[in-house]
Amino acid sequence: MKITLQTLTPLWTGGVDQTCDRLHETGLIGSLRWWYEVLVRGLGGYACDPTGEDRCPDKDGNRCVACELFGCTGWARKFRLRVLDEQGKLVQSVSAGQTLRVEFIELRQMVDEEKWLLSKTIEIAAKYGALGGKTTLKPQKDQRKGADMGIVSIVSTNTTNSLKRPDNSFFAKYRQVNPEGAPDLRWFFFVEGAFLWRKQMNHLLGQDENGNPISNASDWQKFLRGKRGGKSVDAESKKLFSFQSPGRIWGYAKDRQMRDDIIERLRKILENRKYTLKTGEEVLNGL
Repeated sequence: MKITLQTLTPLWTGGVDQTCDRLHETGLIGSLRWWYEVLVRGLGGYACDPTGEDRCPDKDGNRCVACELFGCTGWARKFRLRVLDEQGKLVQSVSAGQTLRVEFIELRQMVDEEKWLLSKTIEIAAKYGALGGKTTLKPQKDQRKGADMGIVSIVSTNTTNSLKRPDNSFFAKYRQVNPEGAPDLRWFFFVEGAFLWRKQMNHLLGQDENGNPISNASDWQKFLRGKRGGKSVDAESKKLFSFQSPGRIWGYAKDRQMRDDIIERLRKILENRKYTLKTGEEVLNGL
């Protein structure tokens, strides 16, 4: 399976001393897995949190559909990822304007449903979201920390429409576990053609201009902004992301009502700007 991408911004995949010294395939795989889990849950399937206490395998050795493809303890990933440039050489670093040939080399047989899920995962991340790291840091005054990262477009793919879309019988073969509050594509929202300035982002997150939480923030604002970790508290990632070039906003809620409340406030902030907005459910219906 091969997919050609064009980078619209640099791509961050991790590195030593907080610098992206080269393209780290594991960083890209981690991002792909996250979007894969999001899609699986949106389709009614189940995917564990590979960093959580209830991660796969369970005591009987069962794996969720995401671990079946991406691997877990005692079960290796089904593919090897290779990223090449236009000359067919391994990519060392990724800046804006590069063409990347992403190859998924099967180490064990991938069934059609897994190939369909993987190809649609990349399609969703490219059209509506972002790949790699650094997205949780935006936007910031310090543009070195808050610069746009991870925006790509699909140039071509060798996957076909004949791949089988997974149904409930496919998901029923695997371990059924969904962590509480895990991101589900149905409760996502995607905006194309607009972005949020830092102060607008703070307002939407229930924070003052300096980024400090306000006392009367709503439940959905508290959910969106996440929380910093401490000695006795686990950190929770922010769930709202904005990119200036190209204009793009995306995020997610924990259910339909919360998503719709966020969208209502977001429309008020964006006012009469020209943009398109889709819910995750609309994206799913278009796959």
